[in-house]
Amino acid sequence: MRVRSSILCVLLCALGNASVAQEVPVLHQGDLSGGTILSTDYYTGQALFGYIDGGAELYLEYGFRKLGRQEVRSSNETIVVEIYQMAGANEAYGIFSVQRFKCVPVDSLTPNTCLSKYQVQAVVGNCYVSIVNESGSAVARRVSIDIFRAVQSKMKPLRINVPGVFDSPELAAYRSDLIIACGRLGVQNGFAEWDSLFQNIPRFSLALLPIEIGSEHLSIAHIRFASDGESLDFCRLAGFAEVPVGEAQNHVSNGLAQAIRRLNKEELLFAESTLAFPRRESLFTLISR
Repeated sequence: MRVRSSILCVLLCALGNASVAQEVPVLHQGDLSGGTILSTDYYTGQALFGYIDGGAELYLEYGFRKLGRQEVRSSNETIVVEIYQMAGANEAYGIFSVQRFKCVPVDSLTPNTCLSKYQVQAVVGNCYVSIVNESGSAVARRVSIDIFRAVQSKMKPLRINVPGVFDSPELAAYRSDLIIACGRLGVQNGFAEWDSLFQNIPRFSLALLPIEIGSEHLSIAHIRFASDGESLDFCRLAGFAEVPVGEAQNHVSNGLAQAIRRLNKEELLFAESTLAFPRRESLFTLISR
């Protein structure tokens, strides 16, 4: 049953896009100047549970296919390279979007990358890449970036398809913060504030853009459900009793403004905001367009 639910979530999360599958790239000795590859291992399917204690379910929810793991020694630093092949580019980005915390882009020219003291995270084609160092030193970070460049050179970029609402000029400045979830574990890891809205709704895809300005916040989302009934369940949990297809509604509840519109029986747009959020009304109009 768990495997069947994971497959359904992945089909929903694909957002109508069939990405071209790519093999997990492998680093060879000549790819790293002065570096030594200490080991190379692969994990597929349920074997991931033996590698990630307590965290494999999240990857399976996003359509995990294969993990390539290598240990590299370079400049007296030991680096662990993990390349998770996912069902497609959207799913690879989704894993990245719910696991990036307190990090900055590798550079302004490489989208969907994230650098922190001990880790480089990135989306490369249909793979989520995690490169972890032990020391957190400047040298370790430099080596990690060099390794990332070597991995990146072996993969073809794939387009991440997101709903049209996020192409709106009004949201362009915030687009890099987009979150994609393929089920409740993705919501719990990426935007736990909304977990209660998905009670007893295991199968859905969520594209969510959270925006913060000072202490005020606004979030706008496109959600696709597996059935009309689950779409209506979400509406009720969000506080909207009856939402006919095509009709936009809004209200204020518990100090938050909310807006919703059902695009069809399975898809809807939803926004939630603090009352003092700047330009709240103008951004809410994106729901009703």
